[in-house]
Amino acid sequence: MTTQDVMADHFPTTEEAQTAASSWAPAQIIDSEEVGLRLSRMMAAELPVGPAGFFPMASPPHSVVPSGPAGVGEAALAMAAGTPSMPATMPLEQLRALVTRLVRASQRVRKDHRQLTNAERDLFNEALRQAHGTQAYKDLVDAHKDMRHRHHGTMAGMPPVATQRFLPWHRAYCLEFENVLRAVKPNVTIPYWDYANDHARPDWVWHPSGVNRPTPGTRPNGVPTAALPTQSTIDGLLQRPTFTAFTYGRVMGGSIRIDGLEMTAHNNVHDWCQGTLGNPMTSAEDPIFFLLHTNVDRIWDQWQLTHSGGPNVTGADAGLDPWWTQAAGGLTADAVKDITVLGYSYQ
Repeated sequence: MTTQDVMADHFPTTEEAQTAASSWAPAQIIDSEEVGLRLSRMMAAELPVGPAGFFPMASPPHSVVPSGPAGVGEAALAMAAGTPSMPATMPLEQLRALVTRLVRASQRVRKDHRQLTNAERDLFNEALRQAHGTQAYKDLVDAHKDMRHRHHGTMAGMPPVATQRFLPWHRAYCLEFENVLRAVKPNVTIPYWDYANDHARPDWVWHPSGVNRPTPGTRPNGVPTAALPTQSTIDGLLQRPTFTAFTYGRVMGGSIRIDGLEMTAHNNVHDWCQGTLGNPMTSAEDPIFFLLHTNVDRIWDQWQLTHSGGPNVTGADAGLDPWWTQAAGGLTADAVKDITVLGYSYQ
């Protein structure tokens, strides 16, 4: 290709840039640092831990995980530096299986809705229209209304364990919904709405009958709603050292300060949207709900890349009903802790 080949009379649009990028080799657009962090996390989950609480020593595989930048979690840095918490050598077949998971996850990508082409938007909306009348779709919408699932830690009447279940339950919920859509359109994924940097509700999403989308930001009586979070808000959350502080809040001066992800980058967003999305009992009826929640899930995934903590739940509390029962078992909080293992990724 010559310089003349790429000359144009305007800067490329998003769709034109997407078309250009499609010609690149995959290796040119892979974030090697992120791949290294994800692979290290999966290796840590697969390998046994020694009697001192460390992984058995092995020759440091510096080629697997690059040195992390400032802010990378302690566990990831320890692996990159070759300290005693370095994973042991992994059998080739086991390592190959983990890499296969990474590749599969890279093929099921959830994108920022602003980066979708018109064709991708049409595909998503058509999947919504076709799936909407199915029993599986209706059952999922109804599941979010059932507060017995203990999936909102900030709501009155919820037990403390709900603060731990909020993120894993909604991760499972979005994945189940995406699978319902893929049953009618196999290649579709749920895009996400990065509301910290995109302060326009994605109203291009198909609007089912009965769903109310009033002007956001103001209540019916004219009183302003909560504000959308900013990127600095999200950055602050990503620095929280523990899962509870990240998702729910912190104990300060002997009192609980509820300023975690669920409140500042979830409840406030629903409140800002108003209408169907502003009511916990109806919010899942508006498909924009899922773009909001895939972004919540994306933020959790970003936090997980540099932190080792997770939901503190055991027994029945760890079971993500309605996809889990006391008798039959099923999907648990532990089973959804890694989106790469679940088979999807974020762009």
